[in-house]
Amino acid sequence: MRILIAVATLMLSATLVIAADTRATLEAELHAFNDRFNTLSANRDTEGLVALYADHSLWIAPETPPEPGQELARKNFGFLVENAGSLVHTVEELILSQDGTQAVMIGDAIIKVEKAGLDFVGTYLFVMQRDADGWEIIADMFNRHAQD
Repeated sequence: MRILIAVATLMLSATLVIAADTRATLEAELHAFNDRFNTLSANRDTEGLVALYADHSLWIAPETPPEPGQELARKNFGFLVENAGSLVHTVEELILSQDGTQAVMIGDAIIKVEKAGLDFVGTYLFVMQRDADGWEIIADMFNRHAQD
């Protein structure tokens, strides 16, 4: 009986370690995704940024109705590029589904577009989906923090 309990305990411990390893791998993938987002933004690569969004993604901006598809992402990133603006995302929180196929990424969006008089920090929230090709954004929601 003791041997059975020891084996069961060992198997459970191995399962927990594998789950922790999987979680760490998924979190590393999501941080790498954010690094890629920031690199594409720094390189002013509108189409590269848009490609991070699923075809059926949902863009949820302040004071506007949700918009399906990639067009608003293309329009907003295009505005940044045309006006030599910058956008940097941080990762402050990651929430993973138990099966590792979906995630929520939340962080700061730091936006500067000198030509348009924009310089502010907001919060973004990505709902993401993972498939064999990696992660993609299926919903993008953001706001602008009130300034003093």
